[in-house]
Amino acid sequence: MLATEAASLRERCQRILAAFSSRPEFSHMCSLSVSIDGHVLVEERLRGQGVADTFSVTKTVLATLLGAAVGDGLIEDLDAPVGGPLGLPSAHPAAVHTWRHLLTQTRGCATDGPWDIDAVMALPRGWVDQVLAAPQVHPPGTTFRYDSGGVHVLGAALSAVVGRPLSAYAGERLFSPLGIDEWVWPRDPDGRDYGFGHLRLRPEALRRLGELWLDSGTWRGRSLVPEAYVREMVRAHSAGGPPEGTAHGYLTWVDRGYFFAGGWAGQHVVVVPSVRAVVVTTGDPGFDPGPPPTDRMPPHWRPGLDLVRTHLLPLLLP
Repeated sequence: MLATEAASLRERCQRILAAFSSRPEFSHMCSLSVSIDGHVLVEERLRGQGVADTFSVTKTVLATLLGAAVGDGLIEDLDAPVGGPLGLPSAHPAAVHTWRHLLTQTRGCATDGPWDIDAVMALPRGWVDQVLAAPQVHPPGTTFRYDSGGVHVLGAALSAVVGRPLSAYAGERLFSPLGIDEWVWPRDPDGRDYGFGHLRLRPEALRRLGELWLDSGTWRGRSLVPEAYVREMVRAHSAGGPPEGTAHGYLTWVDRGYFFAGGWAGQHVVVVPSVRAVVVTTGDPGFDPGPPPTDRMPPHWRPGLDLVRTHLLPLLLP
């Protein structure tokens, strides 16, 4: 990158950081980092220290971890049902759901009312069983529906296949090779690590994960996730929908010229392959899972991604 281009990017990053500090709708935002071709151009943290909740960025980490299991030969066919690893009888309605259905959030089940993730999290136990009991409202594989419960089921199935908690497998196959030495992965009342959200990482760890996705699953010459799997992971498999409003791959959001992991309250890892850029934003909503869940978000809040799209992407995209 030319020195003039780097200077322009830094100047625009300062505009974003100034908005984080001065505009009420961005007052929950905590950090911004930008790397180009593995070299950190900007890394600023305005508030907050240590590991923090990544919310639904966890979903993209889970998809990456599943890719590692594919590379290890533990999952041979993404179109195979997950009912086997979960021990479901063949007559169970959810027994036909496949790895791919859950990765693309197209299992087609209800996600509202008692199957909304907040309602599921209020249960004293049996979260996976509750999600598996959700009625089928669309044929599997046909309709995108944002589905945190389904992703928790995916995490439970992956844990069964690898024979250990998600956190242990991630530590061995992803975090340790990436030099990520601190994380917190919460567990549900039945001892299963959350698949859908609330993995706690540092912003620097998110940047390293973004660089892993940028390099198609390779980190410093070592393949952690098969390249073919990562290509499919960051390719649009449906038009997607809320909450991010873009196309959707394998638990990854896909837009024109870039893809990203997204979480509530401004957690985003944006990857622009054409210029080998990774942009990370994090926010702190003051979240308490309850029940009932509460937060301290400002009225009419907006994610830092809005500012990234306004100030940075016009420079980064061809």
